[in-house]
This record gives sequence, C-alpha cells and structure tokens, in this order.
Amino acid sequence: MKLFLKILYLLGVVVLFFQCKTEKVKESIPVKIPSYNYNISDFQIIGHRGFSDMYPENTLLAIEEVFKRGVKYCEIDVNVTSDDVYVLFHDQPTMYRTSSGNRYVVSSTYKELLDFDYGSWKGEQFKNTKIATLEEALELAEKYDAFLYLDTKKFRVDLMGKALEKTKVNPKRLMPAIANIKEAKEFKKYCPNSSFVYFGGMPKNPNDDNWYKEYVDLGCTVFETYYTFALDNKEDFKTFVKKVHENNAKVWVFTSNDITEINKIKENNVDGVESDLSASAFKALYENKNLEIKPLKATTGNWTFDKNNLQSTGVGSQLRPFNYTDKNYQKVTFGTTSSFNISAIEGKNTSIIKVPAFDPKNGLFLFTNFTPFKNENHHFNYSLLMDLYIPKESENKFISLFQTSPTNSNDGDFFINKKGIGIDNEYHGNLQSETWYRLGIVVSEFSIKKYINGKFVGEQAISSGRWSVYNTFAGGQDQGFLLFSDNDNETAPLFLSSLQLRNYAMSKEEIKLLGDVKSNGIAINNTGIYNLKFEGELKESIVNWDAKEIYVYISKEHNKDSDINLKVSFNLPYGAKSSINSGDVLRFKENKQQIITVTAQDGHSKSNWSVILKIEN
Repeated sequence: MKLFLKILYLLGVVVLFFQCKTEKVKESIPVKIPSYNYNISDFQIIGHRGFSDMYPENTLLAIEEVFKRGVKYCEIDVNVTSDDVYVLFHDQPTMYRTSSGNRYVVSSTYKELLDFDYGSWKGEQFKNTKIATLEEALELAEKYDAFLYLDTKKFRVDLMGKALEKTKVNPKRLMPAIANIKEAKEFKKYCPNSSFVYFGGMPKNPNDDNWYKEYVDLGCTVFETYYTFALDNKEDFKTFVKKVHENNAKVWVFTSNDITEINKIKENNVDGVESDLSASAFKALYENKNLEIKPLKATTGNWTFDKNNLQSTGVGSQLRPFNYTDKNYQKVTFGTTSSFNISAIEGKNTSIIKVPAFDPKNGLFLFTNFTPFKNENHHFNYSLLMDLYIPKESENKFISLFQTSPTNSNDGDFFINKKGIGIDNEYHGNLQSETWYRLGIVVSEFSIKKYINGKFVGEQAISSGRWSVYNTFAGGQDQGFLLFSDNDNETAPLFLSSLQLRNYAMSKEEIKLLGDVKSNGIAINNTGIYNLKFEGELKESIVNWDAKEIYVYISKEHNKDSDINLKVSFNLPYGAKSSINSGDVLRFKENKQQIITVTAQDGHSKSNWSVILKIEN
C-alpha cells in the first residue's frame, strides 16, 4: 500500500512538473501582432491628411503613422509659399487653426513659416512640429513604398516636376488632383511618368466613353467623387463605375469615417475611400469585423490665458478674432484678477481676460478640431466649459455665450440673463454678479444639459440642427463657432479665466468631478501615449490605438537571456502622468508583456497600454 501511494505521489510530481512546464511554454508564446499588410485586397483606404484623428494633420508625423500601419495612399493638402515652395497646409486663407501663426501661406516665405509650431494645436506632445514640404513627404512615401494624393490649393505643375527631380523618387508616388483636361495636359508636360486623380463631379453624360478615355490617355488612374454618390448607388453612378473600370482605372470617394458606410461603399464596387481613421478601417475590414471605429473622445481645446495671448494651453487652436481683417477690431484685454480689481480664484491672483460687449462684427472664433464621424460637416454632441465672472456693469443683462453661425448671421444660441443660463425663454440656475462660476454646457442632438459649479441645474429639449457645430470636414475658416457674439447686440462684458471644449457630450459624473472654478484652469481628460522610441529597436514601434497595444520590434540577439531590458522614451498629453517615466528601462521576463498606465490631468481618465515584443531574425 505504501509503495502504491509512493508511486502515485511520484506520478503526481511528474504530472505537476509537466503542467508547470506546459504553462511556462504557453506564457512564452508570442502574442499575434497585426501584419499591417493589406495587399490582400484591391480596395484602398486613403489616409485623409495622414493619421489626422490622432496626429497633427498634414505633418510628416501624421503621414508616417499611417504608412507604418500599412496604408499605401495618403491624401495631403499642398499650397505654395511666396518663394515658390510647396508646403503641406490645408486651411485658407489664414493659419490660425493648425499653427501658432496668423499669416497667410501664400504671402509668406518658407523660412518665415518655419518660425511657427504646427503640432501643439493637436496636443503639447507634438510641440515644435515644423511645416513639411512636398519633397520631404515624397521621400517618406519612397521609404514606405507608398503614394501621395495631392489636394492642390494652388496648382503648380512646374513645382511638382522640380520636386520629383530633386528627390529622385519613383514619379508614380506623386498623384495630384486634377479637375479638367487643360490641367491634365499641363501636368503631362512636366510630369510625364506620373499619374493623377480626376477630382470632381461625374460627367454630364456617364455613358460618354470618350470622356473617360481622354483622361486615362493623359495619365488618370483614379476618378474620385463625393461619397454619397456611392452610398446612394443610383444608375448614373453605377454607369460611372462601370465605365471607369472598363478603362482600367479606379473609383475613389471622399470622405467617410463610419465603417458601415465604408463597407457599403466597398460593396458598391468602389475601389477606395478617404478616411481620417484609415488604419482602423483597414483592421475592421480585414482583421476584426466587430471593431467599431470612431474618433477618440477628447478635449480638443483648452485655454487659461496665462501667456497674455489667445494661444491654447495643452491642446487646441488659438482663438481667432472674428473680424481680424479690420485693424480696429474689438480686442479682449489681458490681465489678472488683481489688475482688474476683482475677486481672486482660490485666493490666488489668476490670469484672466476681459471680454468686451462685442458688436455684431466682432467676437472670438473657436475652432472645434472635431474629427467628423457620421454627419459630414455637422457635429451634434459636444461640451463647452467656462470659468467666468459677471461684473456689476453686466448685471441682469443678456450675455451671449456662443453662436453656432460662423458668420454671426442670426441670433446667438446660448445666453446668460437674470433668469440663469439657456435659450428660448428656458433658463436655469442662479448667477449673481461679482462671483466666479464654472459653467458646463453639454449639447447633444436632442437636448442641452446645464451645470453650474459641477451641479446639474436644468435641461431643455432641442430640435433641428441649430446647435450643431462645424467640424474639420469644412473648408476655409468655418471649422468651428463664435464665442460671445450675437447679431443684434444681446451681450455684455464679462471676465473669463478658463475655457475648454470637448468633442462629446460629457456625463453628469464627469462634470461633477471637475467641480467649481480652479485657479489652474479646467482639468483635461486626454490620455494616450505618443512618439515612443525603444533603445535598440529594429524599426519604429507602433501604437495600436484600437487594442491599446504597443508593438516593439527587436532582433533575436536581445533574446539570449531570459530577461530583456529596453530603455523607452515617449510623450504624453498635457498634464497626464504614467506609471513609468520617459527614459526608464522596461524589464521583460521571459518575453512577457509589460503594462504602462497613463492617467489624464483630471486624475480619473486612465488607459492601460500593453507593450508587446516582436522578435525578428
């Protein structure tokens, strides 16, 4: 009996030993990393202005981030400086939204444009990003065997030819948008070995074979039109697609960030679609059909005025004077609570601005920087936060807080008056003069919720698109809304210490956590991890935003020992903190993952990032 029990004991030890060995082997199996190789389909998703949801649009960083993730075509906007340099920039005529400057690209030299910052508006983690040239973008495309689709704000085929000659890249990498036969013939003279994209409406007669043939013979390989044509898929569009394909060309459409729409576009025999979420859309199409792609919920603008200007703090475009072309436009006055002789905030002398009673030609323009989702130009869900003080001179008067018409062409859309805050005779809350308050205005498609000092004070139903605001789909300067403007002078002076905008409707709990007025402003909820570099990595690490994974590529030489130590550097959003510091060493035991936790400035919003090793020969 004892011998039998001894044998059973020994067998148990052996089984336990093999179980442990099996578990160890199982733990060491590498995690499957996406290949980022989407050559399995002819359907293309074109990176609209690069990886523009996460990174500053039209910069080398945004372009490289989509190329690293397997996107082969990147749409970029190009304009020409006064000294004939093609630079990457979208807005016209001014530079307020995506730079720290307030000049005009077309009347500035390239050297002058280098003085400005083109990254901080998207987040302080991108501070000091420089404006990119077409030549630099072409060299990046060559590095990744990719292609640039140029949305030309100024059509200069001579400069395109010079860029190809200077960089010596494959001329096929340059694909400008061309609107007519005259431009196509001019392009052919300077760039005979490059192709182009016809960009415009469908032909008057979709059955006209000669119309397609003439463009294709001059080098057109893609015909692009508006995406709703593909969604509607009417007979004229079906004929258009059929004829394009018969001429051995492709059909692209612009621009969609909704995976349901993208799938439908693909089903309707279209060959490509522009998207701000191109990398995620590829994964949703070919790796994870259940992946819901949507823009990141974020603070997109934040201001504290402690530098005596209208530049943002941590994230956001500079606030633009509405009537900046008039030298005598009404200006805000910069100062402190002490210099204006009003109440301190938390007992501290705080930087503030005095906002005048703007006349109908004046105000402050706020760029939303909202990535479009399902509603093209219009964005229905957002939150506006303000720390403000009503002086005695404005007591019991109407004070316009915001105006969704970018041209101030109708009545303001939200006010303070003696009954509280609201619109259309529906006001809530109690605001006294000579007191600091934190207002929270949360707009959704069907209601506006109102908060004072973190407390809910009322809600009113809304309808129609009156309170929707423009997002970055719009061109020109209408990519936002006005502050403190009204078309018939229903406004009065006030003081402002902090301002914040978010691209979603905040919850009651989020508003409550922010509390009342603070001397250091309104806490930001942005998290994430950017610009990672690992010492000794084989190629650039990749952040998978959809799965919150970071892929690090190292050689097998690192794998000689059971432990792998890698020094890592990275950037975080403004005010955020992480579980390790940039410059620390991450220690991987038996190739196991490591976790980096990032906590936003608000102390509550968090994200966990799995760092995964990919060991290559």
